[in-house]
Amino acid sequence: MAQLTQTAPKCSRSRRRGEVLERALYEATLAELAAVGYGKLTMEGIAARAHTGKAALYRRWASKHDLVHAALVFALPPVPEPRSGRSARDTLLTLFIAHRDVLAGKTAFPGLDTIHQLLHEPEMRIIFADAVVGPRLKITDSILQAAVEAGDIDPAMITPLTARIGPALINHHFLLTGAPPNRRELSLIVDTVIPPRQPASDDQ
Repeated sequence: MAQLTQTAPKCSRSRRRGEVLERALYEATLAELAAVGYGKLTMEGIAARAHTGKAALYRRWASKHDLVHAALVFALPPVPEPRSGRSARDTLLTLFIAHRDVLAGKTAFPGLDTIHQLLHEPEMRIIFADAVVGPRLKITDSILQAAVEAGDIDPAMITPLTARIGPALINHHFLLTGAPPNRRELSLIVDTVIPPRQPASDDQ
């Protein structure tokens, strides 16, 4: 009996709880998603990969849809926020670098191969739009508005599609070359969204 009393604390300390367990479940979800795809993803498979029971998942999420949504939000890097004193062009470049790094698999977020899988699943496409695309388009809109207020861009040039141009060109670069755009290429994309000011003509 004394021996059981001594070993019990050791076992309880080895159990993962709270944020530690949730992080393990998120990591297992993303790894399983990359391995089998969303269609074959199961709560059982995630639990097995995380070395825990299904009950640990169902206590937190009602379905794999909810769990994958939470895992994607967890893995997604924070969106660079506009800062005072920083030009709209520099802020836009920072945002595009972050977008490039996500697609290139340089973050904990699934890379382009897994993202392609997600976009073919109606449920996951909605999640991706809500968790990834939507917030970044809002930030881009705010950057463009700042550029208008600073006189860097003609408001007549802004359309409902302008905020999508940069990410679309980055995605297109991946599809055409199979490689992420470098900083110079990202700067050219910024020039496409916010054309550089032309020097004033001396002609009157």
